[in-house]
Formats: sequence, structure tokens, C-alpha cells
Amino acid sequence: MPLCYDGEGDLPQSDVTERQIYHRKQSRQPEDVETARKQIASQELWGGPPKNYLGSDIPKVKAYMHKLPLSNDRQTQERGIEFTTPIEVDSYHPHFAYWSGDREGVRNEDGYAKIKVTITFCNQFDEVYIANEQSNAES
Repeated sequence: MPLCYDGEGDLPQSDVTERQIYHRKQSRQPEDVETARKQIASQELWGGPPKNYLGSDIPKVKAYMHKLPLSNDRQTQERGIEFTTPIEVDSYHPHFAYWSGDREGVRNEDGYAKIKVTITFCNQFDEVYIANEQSNAES
């Protein structure tokens, strides 16, 4: 069974509104592939302490609001995942949301904040990557 690519990226849909959908873009760092695989397989998202202008030492799961945007060619969606979660957001910013703290639904472990999610769309990995994963799993 593919980790999260079915040719189109669609996974079983639920009755959620656009407001309840979040997305995360595929990392550009090759070393992040294994972490992404673990997150998708566990239906969890992880986040470390922010390193941008909102930097802190508190681990936070960060996601963008709404569905994945279109890529530069305006024909396909950018690579990543779309998800929903019942976990209450800490705070909304104009384009993203954070989940942090040691509270119901947010687990702090190994330097990461972790939340359970339901992935509703995923085109995170390409077919070649998935084919290699399937071959390794069947061996």
C-alpha cells in the first residue's frame, strides 16, 4: 500500500470545511524524508522550536491554513499534505496556525510537539520513492 501517493494524492475525504483544513509543504531537505515518512505513517505532525522571527525554545507544530496552493505552473498543487485535526489551535495568524504546550492533544517528546491528524490529501512523495518503499517492504 502506498504511503501517501495514489497517482492523484486523494485520500478518503471526510465532512470538513475549508476553514478546518490545514496544509504543510514538502520539505526541501533530503534528510527530512525519513521524518516525513514517520509522521505520515503515524498520522501525527511534529514541530520543533521555531527558528524564524517568532523564534522561541518552545516546540510548536506549524501548519498553513487551507488547502495546498497551486505550484508556479498554476496547473498542479505544490507537494505536501492536507489534514484536519480536532486539536484546538493555540493561535491563528493570517496564514498559519500553531499547536504547542503540554496540554490535551499536544504531546511533547524528543524535542518536538506532536499532534494527531487525519491526512485528507497527500502528494508528498513521488512515484519513484513510493515504488522503492513498496519494494523494500515486500522484501
